[in-house]
Amino acid sequence: MKSPIRENNRFKCLPLLRELIPPGSVINSFLFFDGNLEFGLANSERFIIGHTNRYVIYEFWECATEDAPKIAEISKFLFSSTQLNMFHIFQETWPKHKDPYLRSAIFYLLNRCSEKGTISSGKFVPENFNPLALASLNKFRADNFHIKWDPSEDFLQGINNAPKADFTLLPVGKFSYNFFEHGKNRGFEMTSIDHKKLFALLNQKEDKWVVIYKPHPQLYKLYKNHNITMLNKYGKVTLQKDECEEVVIANF
Repeated sequence: MKSPIRENNRFKCLPLLRELIPPGSVINSFLFFDGNLEFGLANSERFIIGHTNRYVIYEFWECATEDAPKIAEISKFLFSSTQLNMFHIFQETWPKHKDPYLRSAIFYLLNRCSEKGTISSGKFVPENFNPLALASLNKFRADNFHIKWDPSEDFLQGINNAPKADFTLLPVGKFSYNFFEHGKNRGFEMTSIDHKKLFALLNQKEDKWVVIYKPHPQLYKLYKNHNITMLNKYGKVTLQKDECEEVVIANF
């Protein structure tokens, strides 16, 4: 099982996660988007509950789980007539269409055709929409996976209300001090993250958790009492901060 969605964060820590999280484990994974890490774990006998507080992401994965070939068929038809102006219109209006499979097909098309795999923003790069990508979507099936919508604007509430699991996983990506966040425009699929509040919640959580970031000096201060593993651009463990491309933090 491989994700048909392009990654918004190119994490390389899957081998390390497989070491940290044993087979048979149930994992609550938050900020779910492309699922590349999660499906990699699901493929090796871990059960994933993918949490998102963005309904459009939940809806795409629900539709993909039920009938991925239908999404592929609709998106292929849409792509045949999509030019630059139509691409920008889709970016602005895609959640307003009434049919969930049409919305999901546009979601997929935008992910494939935007420069960085974003949905509501990004430059038009049609080369990534190709027969190989469609084949991946057509073959998609979701073993050991369940998608869950947490209907709170604050995704931290989802962590507090999550069903009991063996591990909590948070592939966060970039750290931010959250300056100038108020009034900031966000795409329909984007989740706001208060990184200090996330740390405070995790710092009090007794269950096992793993959080994944791109390197930032503040992380080493915030999480100094937890286990921090730095990975280089090849996904190998490094002790050199100047070689670090990824930071995996665990409370065990």
